[in-house]
Amino acid sequence: MSKRRCLPFQIGEINCGLNLLCQISGTMVGLIGAMTKVMSSPFKDVSDQHELNEFIIEVIYGKVIPGMCITMIFGNFYYAWMAVRLMRKEGHTNVCTVPYGINTPAAFAFVFSIVAKAAEAAASDGMDWRDGVMHAWRVGCVANLVSGAIATLCGFAGPLIVRVAPQASLMMALAGLGFTWLGLAQIIEVFKAGHLGLLPLGVALVCFFGDVKTSPMPTAIVVMIVGCITGWLSCEGWPEGSAHPVGGTAEAVSEAFKHFSFYTPSFLDGKSFASIPQVLLENIAVILPVAFVGAVNTLVSVYAAHSVGDMYPIRECLVVDGLTTIVAGLFGSPFGTCVYCGQPQFKAQGGVIYYSFLNCFAFCFLASTGLFAAINAFIPPWGIAPIILFVGLAICQDAFDIIKARHLPAAMIGLFPAVADWILSIWPHEPKPPAGLAALAHGSLLVCIAWVAIGVFIIDRNYMKAAIWALVAMVIAGFGLMHAESADLTFKTFLGKEGQALGTAAGGYAMGYATLAGLFGVLLILRRLGFSRIPPIRMEEKEEMSKAPEEEAEEMVERVTSRHHSHVRQSLFDNMPPDQHGFQQGEVQSESDDSEESAPA
Repeated sequence: MSKRRCLPFQIGEINCGLNLLCQISGTMVGLIGAMTKVMSSPFKDVSDQHELNEFIIEVIYGKVIPGMCITMIFGNFYYAWMAVRLMRKEGHTNVCTVPYGINTPAAFAFVFSIVAKAAEAAASDGMDWRDGVMHAWRVGCVANLVSGAIATLCGFAGPLIVRVAPQASLMMALAGLGFTWLGLAQIIEVFKAGHLGLLPLGVALVCFFGDVKTSPMPTAIVVMIVGCITGWLSCEGWPEGSAHPVGGTAEAVSEAFKHFSFYTPSFLDGKSFASIPQVLLENIAVILPVAFVGAVNTLVSVYAAHSVGDMYPIRECLVVDGLTTIVAGLFGSPFGTCVYCGQPQFKAQGGVIYYSFLNCFAFCFLASTGLFAAINAFIPPWGIAPIILFVGLAICQDAFDIIKARHLPAAMIGLFPAVADWILSIWPHEPKPPAGLAALAHGSLLVCIAWVAIGVFIIDRNYMKAAIWALVAMVIAGFGLMHAESADLTFKTFLGKEGQALGTAAGGYAMGYATLAGLFGVLLILRRLGFSRIPPIRMEEKEEMSKAPEEEAEEMVERVTSRHHSHVRQSLFDNMPPDQHGFQQGEVQSESDDSEESAPA
């Protein structure tokens, strides 16, 4: 390794740090808006809405966001230490720290599928609005804590987690969140103010898809600036037509800066730990798939780093991501954390270690001072929504890049439960939603995983595994973990509540999946008996069954990284002309070669 004690600071570190900070800040502003909405909506009949909103803001800025500081420091410093260890081991400095931040799809999934439902349940049970808001916050934190624990256990399995379910089913669970909460919901936010929101969306399209460079400024900042200009020139404030605008006016900005203070993280209280069994029972249908999908996302991200020569230990990264999520939950945040899969792009732009520290310090400053409220007051929703939208598109394209072409029909089925869940979330209390829509929405992540898995094995003609997944779905549905509004481990409502048809009860769906398992069993028997109308297992499936988990994971990354020209996520990072990068890939390689020559044999 080079004799220099300190790595030189390059201009590429600043660009990478700003890129990462913009992504995380945009996500955080979106999550703040989502948390405020889901916590306040069930209590819309409260007479003093201003006091309710102030209390929610106090919880968010005083508990949720400061809680992220501890895990951001822990994660960023740990991964920087991993990079230093790798440099010492390899004997050169051609290493880039893996980018680390908020697990965007998991965070939105928890907000809309766990925190929102906890707030609604609190309101239905007649809780005071203060107690209801605190209850929803505790449930979100505990769910995050449990999810982190599951992800940590998954980490010890390493690449074997790709064998938990077909790649298509795990990735489509993630893509469903990207398509709905990060995609559809954000495009609707833009069209709420068509005269103001279309221009920022157009700028995002031109820059992200049209390859227009915005150097030296990251594209995300340009989109935000355009959104600010349209919002402030309208002189209307936002939300449009609101009696109490949260941004876009001098009064709103003044109100936002009232939140400027110094907030310190606080540890979860005893009530939160006491509620762990109940939270786990009520939300396992969301927690379990989010933990598994998050682990797969980390696995893909680490293998992406391997593709450019940075051989980070897989199990260690998986375990650390789980531990950082536990830390977030312990200190009052329902938002999980993970590494991002943009490491090759950051490395190409000159990122090494310092960009991770810059992002960490800037985030902690905004989080601990309440200045995220100021961001919300200066930047309108349509200035943030296009950025979150393209994160959602990146997630979707990652999924479709990983999925094999022959499995696309099964993958498309996986989007339906997520769409149904999103429709159900905005459905008015009256009239009740159609029974089929509600059944598809309840436990949507598990429904997606089960049905995509069944579809994949049908396409591959592997009826044995299709039957196994049908039986798994039968058990899950029988316990009410999917297709039912709430789990019932006592089977008291197995045949339906009073007045409920058997077809929409847990028992009805269990029977349906049992018949599917029977169908696949019959097909398997007939094929073994030599019926020519039932074709054999696809050769591709036979070859894949013989591969080691490490080979499967590496192939996943290869499918992603082999489509650079169509890859949406590439444009989220690669926004500067190559000749303006402060630390070129060629220079990095040259330094690496020099270091290797001077390294001891």
